[in-house]
Amino acid sequence: MVDPDVFETHVLFELISYRYESGSLIVTSNQPFSQWDHIFADSSMTVAAVDRLVHHSIIIDIQAESFRKRYAQSHNA
Repeated sequence: MVDPDVFETHVLFELISYRYESGSLIVTSNQPFSQWDHIFADSSMTVAAVDRLVHHSIIIDIQAESFRKRYAQSHNA
C-alpha cells in the first residue's frame, strides 16, 4: 500500500501538471517555495512543481498580521 502522504503529493503534482499551460490554478500556502522540499517526496518533483507554478504566475505575498490571531487577542484581553 502507498503511504498516504506520498499518494497525496503525487495527486497534487498531477493536478499542477494537468493545469500547467491549459488553465488557471489558484494556490494558497503559508510556506515559501524555498520550503516546498518538505512537501514532495523527492527534490526533482519539488523543482518541477514549483517551476510549473511560477512560470506564468502572479504571486501575491501578503505580509500582514494574522486576522485570527488579532481576533483571538482582542477577545482574550
